[in-house]
Amino acid sequence: MLVVVGVTGKVGSRVAAKAAAKGMEVRGVARNPQAFSGEGVELAVADLTDRSAAAEVIKGATSVYLTPPEPGDDPLGMEKAVIDSVLTAVEGAEIDHLVMHTLVFGDRGDTGARILDAKYPIEDRIRKSGVPYTILAPGWFLQNLFGAKQYLEQGMFSMPWPEDRPWAATNIEDIAEAAIAFLERGPANQRFDLHLEGGLTCAQVCQVASNVLGRPVQFQEFTGPTREFVEPFPLTAPQKDLFAELFDYFRAHEYLGEPEAIKQALPGFRYTTVEEFLQNELFA
Repeated sequence: MLVVVGVTGKVGSRVAAKAAAKGMEVRGVARNPQAFSGEGVELAVADLTDRSAAAEVIKGATSVYLTPPEPGDDPLGMEKAVIDSVLTAVEGAEIDHLVMHTLVFGDRGDTGARILDAKYPIEDRIRKSGVPYTILAPGWFLQNLFGAKQYLEQGMFSMPWPEDRPWAATNIEDIAEAAIAFLERGPANQRFDLHLEGGLTCAQVCQVASNVLGRPVQFQEFTGPTREFVEPFPLTAPQKDLFAELFDYFRAHEYLGEPEAIKQALPGFRYTTVEEFLQNELFA
């Protein structure tokens, strides 16, 4: 049985649905699992900051999929509490495989971007736990482009870094596909960066959007403080602070991992291209 922690999230919901579609026995866990609309998934309500609750919901599981939660007014505090409870439960159970989703550069711990640095102790604990594991480290979600859709349709795209600066970007569907493939294959006991090879650039977004929409899309670099850039995002103030830090890091450093390695572990795995994402999802 697979337990999916965070079954109502963007990644967890896809992993649960794909696993159930393949005939796996799936238990989805969340504070409000009724928000999950997939079929074939047993739903469980739990406050995973409580260690006893975490131990109860993974009882009987052979594998666990875990996504770090970063909600509300204390995103990293909530992440730490939930991850600690779930990993404690996993370490005390007979789990054959833990699949964890973190972030590109989550194994560094010295970036200055708290949303990245908070992943380092998590990954370190997993590696030392003795639990068979696979860590998937995706980048910025391509689905974030939905927030820019109306601007792209009006012929404009903006980010707070130069148009030719590449950054790690990942289709959420690719994360779910990789997770299912590893759950079927078994633990790799290593981490894999998971993003478009070569990264994504603003120039590329504009060019592909121009081709798909049939009209020019121009780039305008946002040169003000990144905190101003993220202000319209539908997030809490602490979440906006974290994204501003992350974007400051993107401005100053190349944010690219090693996305080719996963293809050696999963022969036949391929990334969704930017063209495919814009054509088939963003502007479907």
